Amino acid sequence: MLVRFNEISPHGSHYDIRMIEGLEDSPDLVVDLLEVRCSLTRKDDTKVELQGRLQSALTLDCDRCLSPYQREVDVAMQMLFEVETEASWQVKDLEYRIPDLDTIVLDEPVIDLDDVIRQQLYLALPMKSLCSEQCQGICASCGANRNLVTCGCADERGRSPFAVLAQLKK
Repeated sequence: MLVRFNEISPHGSHYDIRMIEGLEDSPDLVVDLLEVRCSLTRKDDTKVELQGRLQSALTLDCDRCLSPYQREVDVAMQMLFEVETEASWQVKDLEYRIPDLDTIVLDEPVIDLDDVIRQQLYLALPMKSLCSEQCQGICASCGANRNLVTCGCADERGRSPFAVLAQLKK
């Protein structure tokens, strides 16, 4: 959904979004439920502030056992979008402040809300996706999910040709 700055009411425009295009094609992310409530408020002709909340239910694959599991996401969003002018570039060359780091610079006065939501959803994902902290993963020998079955492959590790070297350490 593209929103132009001049389409935003001076009192703010509110959006309730339940689906964004292109997210269902993602191979590493299955969105079961998406609910975004946000408002865009024009600060002036070149600045727009976004405030809102992103709530979602996702199905992810565990990095250890490769089993799918559910994860809830609840993120507060607050961003400032700004279209840069020639005069503002000259001022920013002189000084840079901490609030400027939260500003997203746009080439034209148009906000792609689908892209913003997609980025926030990916930023909310964990770096290592685990179904639980106690996940034992899959067996390196037989490929069985060690959370579901107990395999006898751990006993075979002692019969390695390098097992003799382990005895030398003792």
